[in-house]
Amino acid sequence: MEMGHADPISLYRMEKNEKQAKRWHKLLRKYRVVLLDEASFEERFSMVLSRFNVFITVGTTAVLLIIGTILLIAYTPLREYIPGYASTYLRRSAISLDQESDSLINQVAYQEAFIRRLQAVMDDALPSDSLGSASAVPAGWSPEKLKPSDRELALRQSVAEMEARAKTEVDPDKELRRPLEGTLLASQRISRREFGIKLAGEDGAEIHAMKDGTVLSVEGTPSLGFVLLVQHSGGALGRYGNLAKTNKRAGDYVKQGDILGALGEAPEGEQPFVSVQYWLGGESLNLEKLLGL
Repeated sequence: MEMGHADPISLYRMEKNEKQAKRWHKLLRKYRVVLLDEASFEERFSMVLSRFNVFITVGTTAVLLIIGTILLIAYTPLREYIPGYASTYLRRSAISLDQESDSLINQVAYQEAFIRRLQAVMDDALPSDSLGSASAVPAGWSPEKLKPSDRELALRQSVAEMEARAKTEVDPDKELRRPLEGTLLASQRISRREFGIKLAGEDGAEIHAMKDGTVLSVEGTPSLGFVLLVQHSGGALGRYGNLAKTNKRAGDYVKQGDILGALGEAPEGEQPFVSVQYWLGGESLNLEKLLGL
């Protein structure tokens, strides 16, 4: 082959390699970015960059931002703001409520079956077989399901002890004294949230402690009246309201019959009265019966 006549294929390959080399050279060519002061043309900042470095930096930054955003949403409470996404607490609550509702449905089915059987016994409608048909009783039902739980038994025992303690500790004939020698003006009506009684008396009549105890608080003013809360012995709490004046302070110890205060003048056409409440074990007791009124 003569030197003046080159192979076309070889020429094409040479041109292609030269173009690729030029492209790669362009990517690696260095550029200098300079910041100059417009007035003095003093160089303030300079940086050497290439197209390849810029591409790598921008691409790496974009990938890191995307990964950071995904991790931030996946492992922080921000994921709860995604529409349709429920928090872990809500899903656990839903599962727990679903289980409780299933157990309640089963319990209701047990009770309904028991009531049907009891109604059949009362109506004398039992079949010849004393056990009845198996279809009348849900699957898995047994009398053990109707037994009270330990919490219910503990509650029943607590209520029984509270009632027994109230009966033994409160004796209207021996332990309580009438706070005012007057007439009964208003009775206790719990349905209307009136938890005490009102005793009418004369202006200046003295109010006495029904039982030994300690004054817990004294609230009110001479114009509006005072209210005394007394913690009586045996765990009872007494409330004496509508007192015109009092000589007791919080923390004072009082004995049965001690003077707590006095009645004041009532508006024209009305009679002075004192309102008294007596609480024990979270229950407002009927003073009308305890005081023999």
